[in-house]
Amino acid sequence: MYFPQAPLPGQWRKSIGAVFTTTPPELTEEVRVSVPAIDFHVQRGLTEHLFLVGRLQTQIVQSNLAVGLRWATPLTNRLHMAVGYDLTGWFGALKIKDVFNSQAFGAQSFPNLSVGYRLTRDLELTVKGEAIMDLYYRSKVGNLAVVYDRRQVNGVAVTFILEQPFYKERHVSVGFRAAYSNFNWQLWSLYDTFDRNLFYPQLIFGFIL
Repeated sequence: MYFPQAPLPGQWRKSIGAVFTTTPPELTEEVRVSVPAIDFHVQRGLTEHLFLVGRLQTQIVQSNLAVGLRWATPLTNRLHMAVGYDLTGWFGALKIKDVFNSQAFGAQSFPNLSVGYRLTRDLELTVKGEAIMDLYYRSKVGNLAVVYDRRQVNGVAVTFILEQPFYKERHVSVGFRAAYSNFNWQLWSLYDTFDRNLFYPQLIFGFIL
């Protein structure tokens, strides 16, 4: 799912798993919470090198949907690379009886570059770099709304993924994503009051279906 090699034209790839994001201490102080999100991936081959990707991450009260394109090519028998562009939209709503009622949604884009190395026939290592770009943000608490529609680079992220056999014909993806950015959609409800980049570590686990 992460290795930069296109599926055959018309072929589907799917995976389901979870992403665990640890909250930065600047937001939650001494409380460190690992927030899990259900993670569902799909890919469909369009041509020999081009393929479509889709991804849904959800925590029920908030979700993130991404669609994108990848162009992949082999550099050697073992080394592959891909360039891509993803567009994401996220939405969250939090209501606590009649005391607290807030909701927010926004859009971001992720230009990305992936380099993968096939260690053995069934063991693949991928490194992926992303630029995080804000496109739109809107939040509302009660009758008060805040809107940002400026397009700007919000941060960067690097992902390390190992894909390997698990059981019989099943494979798994296991990895780590390090994001350094000004905003993370999963933590929109904390409404931070400072304008600076924070470190968001993520653990990634997925079953390739």
